[in-house]
Amino acid sequence: MIKGSQLLGRSVIDMEAAERLGKIKEIIVQRDGERIAGFIVVHGETIVGSGGKRRMIPAAAVHSIGPDAMTVRGSSMQELAELDNLPRMSDIIGHKMVTQSGRLLGVIDDMLINRADGTIVGFVVGEGVRNKLENIFNPQRARVHGYVRADADLHVGKELIVVPDDALIEGEPSVQESDRETATAVTNEADSHPWEERALAESTRSSIWTRRTDAPARVRSETPTEPRLKTETARAAENYQPADKAMSETSPPDREEEAVTITPKDQSQA
Repeated sequence: MIKGSQLLGRSVIDMEAAERLGKIKEIIVQRDGERIAGFIVVHGETIVGSGGKRRMIPAAAVHSIGPDAMTVRGSSMQELAELDNLPRMSDIIGHKMVTQSGRLLGVIDDMLINRADGTIVGFVVGEGVRNKLENIFNPQRARVHGYVRADADLHVGKELIVVPDDALIEGEPSVQESDRETATAVTNEADSHPWEERALAESTRSSIWTRRTDAPARVRSETPTEPRLKTETARAAENYQPADKAMSETSPPDREEEAVTITPKDQSQA
């Protein structure tokens, strides 16, 4: 396995033309969350992240992921228009994960990828800023280390993901030597293209991931923001309102209405 974050910035080489195409800028994910769909590669980008030539490379063109570069077959690099509409790894990072029994695991801060064929193995559980601060003041607090299996029955919302209780694989995810040996053995076969075979395979489940930009801005503005997970103390503090403020919001009798009703009486007496 390899983490998605470890691929970002890695060089991409066209093995047929012996040409460096650039560096991986972003990872494109299939909507079913089972595999990598492609990569966004940038060449000639400035140090501040602007400029340069941008291209999309489909996963079917990948030959191998090595320790220093990803090699691709230039003859299979036809850009697919659908790649531009698929979710990115950055659309997945930051979602909070909660088990069906109500245990908050943490947030997704990385992906685990099978370097042999591009299958997404799982989503690494991170702590998030709030949990890291809590750990400073409470070092004995129980922490979750591991990842959630990508093939589990995940229910994905705008901010939350509900996962089965048995979907968590505890322990620090790491790249094993056996994985590297398997990837090397597969890619050494001249007629074998596991990335292409995996990319062309039919999905076994419905779409669960979307791009953050898929929802129109107008709809988002009209829909009230969902409340975040909060404690009872936090909710009580938000609902508290001082008595003097509540009294000030109570409008006094409208004197203008009195004037309006008195004026006709004065005119009739005249």
